[in-house]
Amino acid sequence: MASVEQNIAAVRRLFDEISAGNMGVVDEVMIPEFVTHGDAMFPFVRGTEPLKMGIGAFKKAFPDARLSVEHIFGEGDKVIARVQVRGTHRGEWLGVAPTNAEMAWTSSSITRFNEAGKMAERWVIEDELAMLEQLGIIKGVGADAREAAKAGAGTSG
Repeated sequence: MASVEQNIAAVRRLFDEISAGNMGVVDEVMIPEFVTHGDAMFPFVRGTEPLKMGIGAFKKAFPDARLSVEHIFGEGDKVIARVQVRGTHRGEWLGVAPTNAEMAWTSSSITRFNEAGKMAERWVIEDELAMLEQLGIIKGVGADAREAAKAGAGTSG
């Protein structure tokens, strides 16, 4: 069984290598039957091949995407990470043509390791609301109030 420190290092490595575009890391650190329990947009994925396809599509849409670990800790066979995702929207994503806009959102995950020290399962929550707002798919909560405040700025009342 790998130590907590080794598991934390493996999660950091995964995010660093994905940022660099190295999909081969998935096969190195995960079991082939790896399971992702996601959220509303991507609720469940079994296996590394569909996961690599999804990461590849994401990197095609955001080729300069950087996944920066902000917080990470572990206990037993699990590692928890909060990651800042930043990238420029240069390819189609979720049906939206490239906007060339710099985008940012957060993702939090719990990764479980098996006894051999490989990633076996992950639970992930992404700030999809922020992503969808930045893509222009939905109008942000409070957007009308923010726009009204901007329009009213500088006027006396």
